[in-house]
Amino acid sequence: MLLSAFRKIALFALVGMPLALPAQASTAGTSAADAVKQFMRALTDSNLTRMGELFGNAKGPVVKTRPEGYEKKIVIMQLTLHGVVATTLGDVPGKNNMRRVTTQLSNHGCKVTIPIDVVKAPEGWLVWGFDLQAAQEVNKPCEGSGRPGTGGM
Repeated sequence: MLLSAFRKIALFALVGMPLALPAQASTAGTSAADAVKQFMRALTDSNLTRMGELFGNAKGPVVKTRPEGYEKKIVIMQLTLHGVVATTLGDVPGKNNMRRVTTQLSNHGCKVTIPIDVVKAPEGWLVWGFDLQAAQEVNKPCEGSGRPGTGGM
């Protein structure tokens, strides 16, 4: 209970502060799977700047395009999935120059598989989106683990 309250306080504190994400050229993924791997590594490392360089749309990364609320979205993803290990399993073509990367998330023995949509931008491949609610299922108690995951809010 105390840990949950602490995470909520940390979330509100971080959301209230603007992120110092530079609007410089970014290094995007060289492939759809590479973008997911780099994004999830940045998420695990709590590297919000790098997450912003790897998250975006066909126009470019959010650190360059600066859509409204992007800082909050990055922080929420990081707080929700911190400590989760991601493994890409393959990708298939999607709509509008996108690819869908099947990704397995694991946390303390619990696993969930989700699709992550990745888009081709001028800088390279960027994570465009995924179902955060489905992804955070990895943080719930699972059969056979003997304990709940601890990486979520």
